[in-house]
Amino acid sequence: MAQTPVSRGALRLVTAGLVAALSALAPLRPSRPVTDLQRLARLYESGRYFELRDALVPFRGQASVDLEFFRGAVDQVFNRLDAAVPRLLGFLAATRGGPVRMLDKEAGILLAEALSRLGRYGDAAAEFRRVLARCAAVLDDGERTRLGNQAAFWAGLAGIPSQTVEVQSATEIPMTDRNFPVRIGGRELRVGYDTGANLSVLYRSAAEELGLPAEGPEIQAQTVTGRWVRGRTLVVPELRMGAVVVRHALFLVLDDDLFPSSRTKYGLARRGLIGAPVLCGLREFSETADGRLVVPASPRRRTVENMFLSGLMPVVEVLHRGARLALCLDTGATTTVLFPPFYRQYRGEIDSRSFARDVTIDGVGSSRTVPVRRLDEFAFRAGGRRLALRRVLVQTREIMPDARFFHGTLGVDLLTQCSRMTLNFDSMSFVLE
Repeated sequence: MAQTPVSRGALRLVTAGLVAALSALAPLRPSRPVTDLQRLARLYESGRYFELRDALVPFRGQASVDLEFFRGAVDQVFNRLDAAVPRLLGFLAATRGGPVRMLDKEAGILLAEALSRLGRYGDAAAEFRRVLARCAAVLDDGERTRLGNQAAFWAGLAGIPSQTVEVQSATEIPMTDRNFPVRIGGRELRVGYDTGANLSVLYRSAAEELGLPAEGPEIQAQTVTGRWVRGRTLVVPELRMGAVVVRHALFLVLDDDLFPSSRTKYGLARRGLIGAPVLCGLREFSETADGRLVVPASPRRRTVENMFLSGLMPVVEVLHRGARLALCLDTGATTTVLFPPFYRQYRGEIDSRSFARDVTIDGVGSSRTVPVRRLDEFAFRAGGRRLALRRVLVQTREIMPDARFFHGTLGVDLLTQCSRMTLNFDSMSFVLE
């Protein structure tokens, strides 16, 4: 649904300056291959975190300031925040007296994002301000604006208690048209859930009925059509969904007219969306093909780590014809869509088997026409299952930031070919049954 600049950004193009800066550590002869550190930098720059994680394994036990950066980056995106924060702090402490490098900026942003996910809003704001001051020489105007906005946003929440999620017992919540009831302030509302929303969303009419003023910092959110919409944050003191109690949950309040289709075919009005911060706080949840949201009392221990977080968007590992792809998992998307990186990788075959066309995509408050090709079938392996989705659209032009880094978005059409989809944020596992 919405992408908010306050929490999207663990993956970003940092330009060739990062590799160039690392090459200065050990000047190369033209005939020599790139150094190990340069290889790690290229994987980081291109957001290939599954490969970066694996590439660090041979360095286990080796000490290096720059290796600590890459280890901290991997810990952050794989949600090992207790390890990520001290690693990134250690890297920044070790480089504080030296010249400013691109790694200093990246480490500071990764650290600030980790602190915000931990609910340490004031510390996150302070770290964004530190990056602005320390790294001014390597920031462009756009980065300065974005970092300044994030610093101001989290500073505005500095006095807010951290969100907590208590799963009192295993719970199954029946859904109708993928919406389910929650209780706020003693009143019941129907909401959807969306892993693509970096904040939970409450429609303005619902906030007014509940007597919850949206007095928090203003925020801009970008929709799948590229449109920017504005809203204000509010803190919901307590929300209940089944046997789950969420306290101090951050919500973004948006105008109702941005959601013209919120009344479902069953006549039940949807009044908001449960976003990624609450979903991550559940630690594990499943959606079943027969329409249930299932939350276990405690997450199951799993050995497969095939998911990482871009900001708060889950990104899962997909195997296609032996190639390792990374696709966003967006439960707010009804269908799977492939992005320009996939198109470029398989362009010859796609062009020979399809016709160019324009389609209209709908987002929050707007629609947009985009150029696409259509695959008759997209066969792949993900979450332990082989799947083959038919008539999958391939976008041939980037319309939003995710399209630069990832190969596409997996939608809930997955559930037409399996009985259950599980996300486990402790082991960072994505499982299809």
